Amino acid sequence: MEIPYEVKPRRDTGLYNAKLGVWLFLASEVMLFGGLFSAYVFLRAGVQDGVDNPWPWGLNVHKDYVWLGFINTLVLIGSSVGVVFAWVALKERNWRRFQIYMYSVVACAVVFMCIKGVEYNSKLNHHHGIKLLDNSVMEGTILDKTDRVRFEGTTVSFSIQGALPAFLKDLDDEAFPTFTVVDAKNEDGSAVTLTSMSELKKWFLQERRRVAGELTGERKRYRSEIASGAETPTPVSVTTSATLKAAEPFHLHANPRKVIGHSDTGVNYRDGSKVEGTLISDDVLFEIHEVDMQLVLPQKQRDSILWDVVNDEGAKQEFFAKQQKYYETFREYYAERNEIMPEKMLRGHKLNLHYVHVGGHGDDHEHGDDHEHSKKGEEKHEVEVHSSESKPSAAGSKVEGDGGHHGTITVPRDKIKFMGNHGPRYGNYYAIYFTMTALHGLHVVGGALVLLFFVVFGKKLYLKNPEHLANRVEVGGLFWHFVDLIWIFLFPIMYLL
Repeated sequence: MEIPYEVKPRRDTGLYNAKLGVWLFLASEVMLFGGLFSAYVFLRAGVQDGVDNPWPWGLNVHKDYVWLGFINTLVLIGSSVGVVFAWVALKERNWRRFQIYMYSVVACAVVFMCIKGVEYNSKLNHHHGIKLLDNSVMEGTILDKTDRVRFEGTTVSFSIQGALPAFLKDLDDEAFPTFTVVDAKNEDGSAVTLTSMSELKKWFLQERRRVAGELTGERKRYRSEIASGAETPTPVSVTTSATLKAAEPFHLHANPRKVIGHSDTGVNYRDGSKVEGTLISDDVLFEIHEVDMQLVLPQKQRDSILWDVVNDEGAKQEFFAKQQKYYETFREYYAERNEIMPEKMLRGHKLNLHYVHVGGHGDDHEHGDDHEHSKKGEEKHEVEVHSSESKPSAAGSKVEGDGGHHGTITVPRDKIKFMGNHGPRYGNYYAIYFTMTALHGLHVVGGALVLLFFVVFGKKLYLKNPEHLANRVEVGGLFWHFVDLIWIFLFPIMYLL
């Protein structure tokens, strides 16, 4: 049976079925992304200065990757133009030209996703933040996976009822340690030894099946004793844990997300497994780029824990010299207008977020004068402020660029309140950034696969009914234009504001 209105438009709507369907689908997509954009607006508008984590400044978050976002914008715009030309080629019955344009569109989609991969890799693997106990924040890079607990283990105990113990994924990339199962014997009476990961997995699965069978049998026995009227039925007794002893100490980098606590002699995992041994190091090696004091009261910033951790007087002077310079600029701006500087300016990123150069202060003359002004102007925070907000356009309101020198410091774990990469867990901005850009990326991949299907498998339909294929490409193009339009909104909101 022939389906009507596949090519010919309907008399009532003036659209053929597929085009009407895609418009209805795009309406649902508008509601989906509209909800996400609304969530972004409400989350950002609801931030309370000095109480909530400050909303990141897009340009400061993406830094050198803003231009990649701009390139992605141009790539998607170019791909939208390519879809239109591909559709025109079908209308003109030029299959070869249609292939060229459609393959170029798919290539643009691949380029877009590759650039997004570079951005995601930067945020997830090379940009980290550490919030200290007084809410001061250091931005930079955690080196050599030192956010993990370095431990030398000798004995491991864990349950054999669940999944494989979590510590196995935290073993160093070295020779697998030889484990001996405590209180377990082979059929010939020899000790059970495990010399590889595959042997351990095989043994674990066998033990889990054995324990499950024994528990089932014991529970049946217990219920039958109760049913027979026994006054004191024998309780269920099955050993559901195992202990492994290593022939030689093994090294462990324990993931802090999987660990609920550790000491000098043991690491306790969330799945119940425990590693006993000796703590090697608990400090975090950190390459510091920026210092963020937005959540620290101005009068307490000079006594912040951060400066004890950094232990570099030059870096401290540099930070407050920059802060003083910007403060003087803003004070002059408001004084000329007979206005009181708003509190939001004193607590904002323009004054309290700066690059610092730890260990690179051989040439102090660049900020020496500003430091003297900073000392003389420490009373600046006693200036009367008002909660109203104004938008100064004074020069120097942006965060200064990085001079290229990054120092390395050691951060004691007991002074850390939170640390992590710039992933979804780092804050509301990052959570919604990854949600929206990843969802948009899925749309890019889905749309590219549909368009690729038309060009790879569409020749048969083209020879049979070229107008039908042209209509399908038009429908796919409408979706692709929508994907492009979403990015045009995403780019300025996430990267520039």
